[in-house]
Amino acid sequence: MTIISIIKPSLINLFFLCTLIPLIPIVSYDYHNHQRIIQIAFLLSMSLIGLTSFIGNKEPTFKLALNKKNGMLFSVFIFCGYLSALMNAEQSFSLLYTFHISLLILTMCYVGTINNKKSILFIIYALLITHASLILICLLNIIFTLYEQQPLNPNIIYSGFINIRFFNQVQVFVVPFLILLLKFKKIQRIVFIILFLNLLLIFIGQARGALLSFIIFSIFALILKTTLKKQVLTGLICLLLSWFVFYILDSLNNSNLDVLRTSSSGRIDIWLTTLQNLSLKHFFIGNGPGVFQISLGNSAPFSHPHNSLIETLNEWGLIALLSIVSVIFITFKQAIIHLKRHKKDIITESLFYSFTIGITYSLFSGVHVMPVSQTLLFIMWGLLLGRVNKNKQLTFSINKWIKLSITILFIIAWYFYLQKAIDIYNNIDPDKGYIFGPRFWSIGQRF
Repeated sequence: MTIISIIKPSLINLFFLCTLIPLIPIVSYDYHNHQRIIQIAFLLSMSLIGLTSFIGNKEPTFKLALNKKNGMLFSVFIFCGYLSALMNAEQSFSLLYTFHISLLILTMCYVGTINNKKSILFIIYALLITHASLILICLLNIIFTLYEQQPLNPNIIYSGFINIRFFNQVQVFVVPFLILLLKFKKIQRIVFIILFLNLLLIFIGQARGALLSFIIFSIFALILKTTLKKQVLTGLICLLLSWFVFYILDSLNNSNLDVLRTSSSGRIDIWLTTLQNLSLKHFFIGNGPGVFQISLGNSAPFSHPHNSLIETLNEWGLIALLSIVSVIFITFKQAIIHLKRHKKDIITESLFYSFTIGITYSLFSGVHVMPVSQTLLFIMWGLLLGRVNKNKQLTFSINKWIKLSITILFIIAWYFYLQKAIDIYNNIDPDKGYIFGPRFWSIGQRF
């Protein structure tokens, strides 16, 4: 193995370590900003390593973990983003956010070059171990809550995130890998307990979107009739068991938590209002990536609509939306074809389910917005593409002038990205409270 092939998975695992274990000292005044800073460092490191590999490549061609069609669609998506950014009143912030998404896509492509079994398992195990440590801390919080005879309060029980939904957004990516590990008898009981605790915490947090995403993923997995069918059924049994235990704990402590409440937490109103405000220009360009803002009544302004499709349509435009939806559809299609041909490839299957459940949950939440879940989404996408496009990678010609041009472009973009991100961060006054909903930073202030 080359040094680069060791550094790539190690960087990903370091990201998990720094963002998921709450016992590690944070580098900002809240967890969200700490996680965003770690994400920025991770994206810049991955792009720097990618650029180094690109410059040091002695071959006349360079490969990416994409097929030609996906490469074209991603290019259209990014082009629409930059065009939308340049055509709106908040150009600098919108360009910052567009470049941020560009870095995520480039990281996804570079992560896609990690397609050997050992490296992927190294990443999966690191994610599960770091997340399990977070879950065990939450278990201690549950025990203390029960001992003190206090109601089950997710804001107290959940740890490591400023918002309980940000916690749930990470959980959905982890659950499919726990389902995968149920296949190994030596660790089956431990994995079942960790899965049970995850599902119990989802019930305590009343995360209906996460529950719905888990059920949809389970139904989808059973329809595909792959080798993890037995483990998925075990996962559904674990879901019922966790609901039963939650019901008992809720009754004992008189918490009166309502998992099956019918209110939409204002989401439907946000979606309808956003759709009603669309104009003819949204067929071509959006309002600008990252600039969504809406208020309902006297509430603080929301900085994203809690729906990836509506957000993309509003901020990037219809052409960009159709492009990214097409890429996701092609990824699903390729993965299903791959799994039908390689029925024992449980690693690709678990990556596919992790990506699928993340995409599903993005229709109800900010999975694609918040730093940890956003990074996880693109990491899982990249690893999945690397597996299904192993023999169909996009190849393009390069020479020294192309290398020089791309290097200069990256240096300028990196400087602008860091300068603008730091400038906005320094202008935020946390003493004024969270007057804007979280977006790039924990306070969605853009200037």
